[in-house]
Amino acid sequence: MKVSKLICAVSLIVATTLSGAALAHEHKGGRHDAQPHVSLKHMLSGVELTDSQREQIKQLLQQHRQEVKPQQQELAAHQALQRLLLEEQYDELAARELLQQLQQQQVEKRLATFKLQHQIVQLLTEEQQEQLKQKQIRRQNKTQRQHETS
Repeated sequence: MKVSKLICAVSLIVATTLSGAALAHEHKGGRHDAQPHVSLKHMLSGVELTDSQREQIKQLLQQHRQEVKPQQQELAAHQALQRLLLEEQYDELAARELLQQLQQQQVEKRLATFKLQHQIVQLLTEEQQEQLKQKQIRRQNKTQRQHETS
């Protein structure tokens, strides 16, 4: 393999790996798009839910899972990127288009997760929402302190 082809291939691998790592870093506390129930458990920890609220949340989660199932388009874009990697000529335009498609799909998934979280918060009583607000303030303060000391 020519050195220039090898450099292009390695560059594409690094770019896709770094974009994935950046997305994973954004979800450090929980994978919001892939497993919203994990972040919801964290978000709702310490909030006592009624049986009715638990059932409504369960239904919302089931609906969300159906809406956010991995799309065929996403799989096809990943496969196309892998094929581009093996091409003789580097096609930056095609790679850019595929990466933009993947990015847009990620945005749509995150929006769906945010909508789910909002719907769940709306199920809570005012007292429970206040508990969440206080928890969020404590978390922000902790994060701010960590950034100040580093």
